Amino acid sequence: MKLISTITLLAVNCLYSQGQTKVNTDSLINSLTSQSIVTNPNDMGVTLLKSANYSEATNFYSAEINKDAGNASAYFNRGISQWQTNEPAKACQDWSAVLALGDTATFKLLDANCHGLMVIDEDTLSKKQYRQMFAPVKTDSKTASAGANAFMVVEQMPEFKDGDLAMLKFINHNLKYPKTALENKTEGTVIINIIISSKGNVMFPYVKKGIGNGCDEEALRVIRSMPAWNPGKQGGKPVLVRYNIPIKFAIK
Repeated sequence: MKLISTITLLAVNCLYSQGQTKVNTDSLINSLTSQSIVTNPNDMGVTLLKSANYSEATNFYSAEINKDAGNASAYFNRGISQWQTNEPAKACQDWSAVLALGDTATFKLLDANCHGLMVIDEDTLSKKQYRQMFAPVKTDSKTASAGANAFMVVEQMPEFKDGDLAMLKFINHNLKYPKTALENKTEGTVIINIIISSKGNVMFPYVKKGIGNGCDEEALRVIRSMPAWNPGKQGGKPVLVRYNIPIKFAIK
């Protein structure tokens, strides 16, 4: 998956020419954004970045993230503004969020500028760990038997409070069939990818496979309303795990 950013290559070139100290992310960010899909060239945040109003850009993108916690572009752009205001730790947390939302182009950014560390909630993953977790997974007998929905299999897999049946009951109770999907007789399964932190928090859900007509958004809404899980454990210690949850839509 390529990075989907609202910052154009021109915008990034401009933001580094406003009297700021040139940093070693220039070529990397330029390289990433030159491959990006410009989703909204009139984004106010881009204007703020181009004019070197980095604090205002940070506030703008924070508001965008509050409106949509799955907005990878906002995290990426806020990371740039925070890097420019000498807050590299916060920038790296934002770029970690971009990777958590499935954008593997961010590997290079974390590798080169964040000491090869990914920070999610209270968890810190090494370069080896986050590359293993987000690299394409090959299904084999081990993963199939230990947890077919997991991207990283641990000794004790994370679990919804009171188990899988309780999770199905929670989903069925809270899921509302979108009107457009009913009108168009849309049925199928939406796959939502999530991260279960070592605290059991359900974080950074995004649609890995959708069916449209409002079903994707409804599946995300339900997942975001989930309570904390029992975290996964390795060697008796809670660990972060990446996981898929299928949400089935069927007209009865």
